[in-house]
Order: sequence, then structure tokens, then C-alpha cells
Amino acid sequence: MDKRVVLSKGVNKGKRLRVTMNFPNMHHHEFGSKTGKTFIDGRKQVEKDAFIARHKKNKNWDNPHAGIYYSRHLLWGPYPSLLKNIKALEKKDGIKIINKL
Repeated sequence: MDKRVVLSKGVNKGKRLRVTMNFPNMHHHEFGSKTGKTFIDGRKQVEKDAFIARHKKNKNWDNPHAGIYYSRHLLWGPYPSLLKNIKALEKKDGIKIINKL
């Protein structure tokens, strides 16, 4: 089975993005604040480091079935570009992300 993740706008109040995945079954996770600014919005490396320090103790930090995981890798990822972070996460996790933004 191909692991596919669809990235789209969040539908829950206050959430910026949604990922819908087909593994192990169809489900979704919403993440990111609609009003917050992240690394892809121009926040500085020091702010990214603070985000990581604040959240890395979250029990779902390394869980691809949690919103914080996608916030970490897409909004606060290694690049200040969502498209580059999508490519990096696809490679890291062996998945295909379909960008519907």
C-alpha cells in the first residue's frame, strides 16, 4: 500500500492545516494556529529553537499520527519553505504528500 498524506487547509476553528492519511486507515489530524507565525512565515532560527525546546517533550513528538509531528516537520521544518519541508518529509518517511493548499 502506498502511504499517502493529503495536506489541505484546516477546517476546525483556529487550525491552519489538516493532513488526511490512508495508513493504517483513513483519518486526519489538524495542526498549526491560523493566527500564529512559524518558521515558514519568517520566524527566526532562535524562535524555531524555542519551539523545539518547548514541544520536544510532547509524547507525540515522533508520532506521525499526531498533529505536533506535522507542525514540527512542515511548519517548523529544516527549511523556511513549506514546499521544501514537504519534500524533506516525503523522503524521511517514505510517503507521498499531496499538497492541496
